[in-house]
Amino acid sequence: MDRWMSVEDLVEHGFGRSMVVMANEAHDGMRRCVRTREVGVRIVHAAHEVGVRRLAMEALPWPAKDVAGPIRKLPDPGGGYLAQPEMQTLISTALGLGWTLWAYEMRMEFDPSTDPQELLTMSFTNRREREQATNIVDLLRRSPGEPLLVWCGNGHACKEPIGDWTPMGWHVRQSIDVDPFVIDQTVTVQWQGDHEPGVRSALEAMSDVLARFGGAAGILADQAPDPWKARTRVDALVIAGSNDMT
Repeated sequence: MDRWMSVEDLVEHGFGRSMVVMANEAHDGMRRCVRTREVGVRIVHAAHEVGVRRLAMEALPWPAKDVAGPIRKLPDPGGGYLAQPEMQTLISTALGLGWTLWAYEMRMEFDPSTDPQELLTMSFTNRREREQATNIVDLLRRSPGEPLLVWCGNGHACKEPIGDWTPMGWHVRQSIDVDPFVIDQTVTVQWQGDHEPGVRSALEAMSDVLARFGGAAGILADQAPDPWKARTRVDALVIAGSNDMT
């Protein structure tokens, strides 16, 4: 049986295994891989088909103190990720389908005495991961049995510690009787402008697969070929041909 599947089939599979699916985008500061958000639109549509109506997003501001949502209109974009057109398309897609949006980012309050270098420490990073997880778990406990799509950046959804870093996905898994299904879209992203030789040759070898699935193909992590196999921190991968950071 073909181990490759469409993004849509991957999402359906994910929600068949768990009431929570986490998917990521690739960003580095204000640089981002636009494709990861464009695939996100497909993920939202596929999740809608299986009954999902809630989207929690790392990038969303809290509507009010201690109020994560529901958010029913496009937030003021300001000058961050929300101002980028493909992010607005992703959010507008969910809202247009009648979904509610929910914030879960750590609520950060700083005073003039805050040392900016503190924000770069592993201690602060791990605190942020814990608080993100706490906010997601609160959403799940508030509406038990209601499925949730979580949209995060980079590796936050990983379900295993990585060195001194303990990601949000691990904390969620430990805090509630739910094992999220995690989809990683970042494994083919060109972070520094080019692929490693192994990734480049693997993408060339599967050009027909990518063409068959609209430029992005899904695969379960335990079925992935080299150089992506044995990734136990996530459940599935999206392998794609469009990987530029802009």
